[in-house]
Amino acid sequence: MLEKTQQLLKKFEQEHEVYVDATDAQYYWIIHARVPKGQEEGLHHLHLDKKYISGPTQEGSVLVMPDPRISDAYQVESWGKLESFDDFVKKGLASILADKNARDQGQEEGCGSSCG
Repeated sequence: MLEKTQQLLKKFEQEHEVYVDATDAQYYWIIHARVPKGQEEGLHHLHLDKKYISGPTQEGSVLVMPDPRISDAYQVESWGKLESFDDFVKKGLASILADKNARDQGQEEGCGSSCG
């Protein structure tokens, strides 16, 4: 992982209170995010887990697990060409932020029939 990607992850965590762990293995890539659930007041916030899994040979297909601690449900998304782990992280952070913003505005949607 490039140093600028590590800095991007730290900055993202600080700005959005989303805790992100990224794994770059030889055959797969994983982003595990803990996203705040709503905008509760106080010191303690509840978080939802979300996991993104892909790899260098997956041609942009990403397995998205909306809450891997509670359910094995998943959906497959196409993120276009992912040339590197760093591209995967950038697109993953954009997806996490879009989901967080939708949830904050009460527009959270279920996975429908696309979950497996």
